[in-house]
Amino acid sequence: LKEKIKKFPTDEYTYDLTDRHRGSGQVLDKKETLKRILKTNLTLGRIARESLDPGKMVVGTQDKVYRVLSRERVWKSQAVVFFLRDYSGSMGGGPTRALVSQHLMIYAWLLVQYEKRVIPRFFVHDTEAREVTAQQYFVLGSWGGTYIHSGYKEINKTVEGEGLEKEHNIYMFQGTDGDDGDSEGEEAVPEIRKILNYASRMGVTLFKHPYYVGQNRKTTFEEYVEKGGILERRDVFRMHIMSPHNVNDEMNVQALKALIAQD
Repeated sequence: LKEKIKKFPTDEYTYDLTDRHRGSGQVLDKKETLKRILKTNLTLGRIARESLDPGKMVVGTQDKVYRVLSRERVWKSQAVVFFLRDYSGSMGGGPTRALVSQHLMIYAWLLVQYEKRVIPRFFVHDTEAREVTAQQYFVLGSWGGTYIHSGYKEINKTVEGEGLEKEHNIYMFQGTDGDDGDSEGEEAVPEIRKILNYASRMGVTLFKHPYYVGQNRKTTFEEYVEKGGILERRDVFRMHIMSPHNVNDEMNVQALKALIAQD
């Protein structure tokens, strides 16, 4: 996770010589000790303005300042991870099962690896988008048409409205079959560009229907992200294409590696 201005407490601790204690301790803080000695001797009138004779200064036990080993809570940057699921009619059956399995793996992995440092948010869309609970995200059926940009707009509105960009790392994982009523990406491409401006990673799994593979055709989504130059933003944008049928855990793991990899 990238460092952000605002940090949040974790359950981790570190030990350092951060506390100070007068009279006794582990490591003498010479600078602070000298300040205390000078203050004491000024109060006692043992330091003359015209000359300074260290031999005439007294050093009391309480003048000695020590560094003491203490336990400090670790504060770290936090992340918001958006999950976006296409639940239009064309995603019914195999594509939905594959997508839900994949995103469930990501969700479970994040909870194990980062616990409270990651806040998951779940969005679904057909022609319109809405935020849902984790339980709803993984069980909702599929129906309706498809406007992928509706999901992007809802996420962008959330990020901007809640000021998430300044205080959080932002990641997004999306699943779609690539069909889109926005055939030229006129609505979608500008919204994707907004996401790429603030996100650390946008990972899209494209569950490509065998029809497109057999016809050697690109889906609508593939066409407009290529035409819009989105594929050139490999520092942030990753797309993994896979069959929506007979997907197993090993295939999902390979997909996640492709979406998350840094190279």
